[in-house]
Amino acid sequence: MSHEIPPSEHPHAARIEAGTGTPLSTWAQRIDEAGGRDFDHTSIARLLPQRWEITEWWAQGVTVAYEQIIGRRVVGRSCQGDFAASASRTVPGDPDAVRARWDAFLTAPRREELGLDEVRLSDTPTWRYWRAAVSDGSRLSVNITAKDSERSTVGLEHKGIETAEGREAWKALWKTTLTDFTAFEHTASDEETR
Repeated sequence: MSHEIPPSEHPHAARIEAGTGTPLSTWAQRIDEAGGRDFDHTSIARLLPQRWEITEWWAQGVTVAYEQIIGRRVVGRSCQGDFAASASRTVPGDPDAVRARWDAFLTAPRREELGLDEVRLSDTPTWRYWRAAVSDGSRLSVNITAKDSERSTVGLEHKGIETAEGREAWKALWKTTLTDFTAFEHTASDEETR
């Protein structure tokens, strides 16, 4: 059973064309003509910048998309064979305040409901992290950074998901969780101003 998908139906076709100036269908045709179906990931990623004007960063993205187009890799699956789900939202506040509100929002009962284990916090000069292992063996990282002087971006990265169906379920759950957090954010902000 083939899992090939047309380049025009690839979820990142427009982004790849905007970033490289070349349609994904053209990249797929070029790679096919160069014998790409017989190459491994690394060989394709090296071929692209050698033959055509493309940065190494975009070469990786085109290679992954090509592998998905020819059915070698399922959309959303990492090279380790697992899946990842992500979601993000911009919210008011500096990274420290946003992480404190996220931690207050993710109460012990809510963490238990989500199957999240013990939380670990860490910082870099520009990032605040809130991480937890998930009871199914996957991992969640909440990455918070300043977007501007008044807002921060909250990015959720959930890695190590076993199936594509699990990825879709977690992705939907994290989008809902961020919506609930945004409502919690407004409630917390309103209480702070009283």
